[in-house]
Amino acid sequence: MRFLSWLLPSLFWLSVPATAAVPITLCEGAWLDPVRSRTVPVRIRIPAGAGKLAVVLFSHGLGGSLDAGTIWAHGWAEAGFAVINVQHPGSDSAIFGKPGFQSALGGDQLIARAGDIQFVIGELGRRVVEGRCDLTRLDASRIGMAGHSFGAQTVQAIAGQHFPFVMHPPLSDPRVRAAIGLSPSPPLVGSPAQAFATIRVPFLSITGTEDAVPLVYPVTPLQRQEPFRMMPPGDKFLLVLNGATHEMLAGQQFRTTLNGEPPQHIRDTVMAISVAFWRAMLDGDKAALRWLQSPAELRAGLPAGDVFEVR
Repeated sequence: MRFLSWLLPSLFWLSVPATAAVPITLCEGAWLDPVRSRTVPVRIRIPAGAGKLAVVLFSHGLGGSLDAGTIWAHGWAEAGFAVINVQHPGSDSAIFGKPGFQSALGGDQLIARAGDIQFVIGELGRRVVEGRCDLTRLDASRIGMAGHSFGAQTVQAIAGQHFPFVMHPPLSDPRVRAAIGLSPSPPLVGSPAQAFATIRVPFLSITGTEDAVPLVYPVTPLQRQEPFRMMPPGDKFLLVLNGATHEMLAGQQFRTTLNGEPPQHIRDTVMAISVAFWRAMLDGDKAALRWLQSPAELRAGLPAGDVFEVR
């Protein structure tokens, strides 16, 4: 993992090497939820070692797969976190490109996605192994969740977003201690103020000045800042990256750079701030928390046009 030189002096406490050095075990499985008769694919990354690990779950966007968020997931694993990518049947790559695939971006699929996350979290306390991955190393008391686009909406739901209609069972999950939304969104229906007033867990919103997909979901880059601005203050953070597009924030590796793979500036900035966030909120790293809560110091190192805010 590489961080930009302007961040290195401030991030000495992260203890992340300038180049990748931590071996990572990667395993895949398809976990059956017998209650919902639904199979949930997972991809697990566990860094080398023997100690307990905080866990980060990642939820892909509409039409995504286990490949979504690969850049972020690998980087977080290198930084010492177990990372589990979750694939959501019904809003995954199987529907991409089909007529009317945008209809999967709705309440029924959001409910199914939240159920997938709740199911996977429950399995962490039950399963002991998946392939070569030792699941007994996963600390179920230190769980974070991240997601991109529709995955960010899934994160918002799990983190406690209020909905104007009754949800049974509830979509929120108190076992998730901290959350990152890449390309977060205002609510599908209802008031943003009411929707986000109930999100009290630490939350990092990451968006860009070009973060829009008007043909799929007409949300402007400015509207993607609404979740941050409407959440109650207290460990709420916003990173706006100059020039970042919706596709770049997916953190997916492509065969060519024409598909929106993030450039180095965006990779490094997202990784530095997200690793600090996970370490502060899941590992109790006080130095990381102080740095995040010092926006003037952090902003002084950001390239022109990038924005970082704290509430």
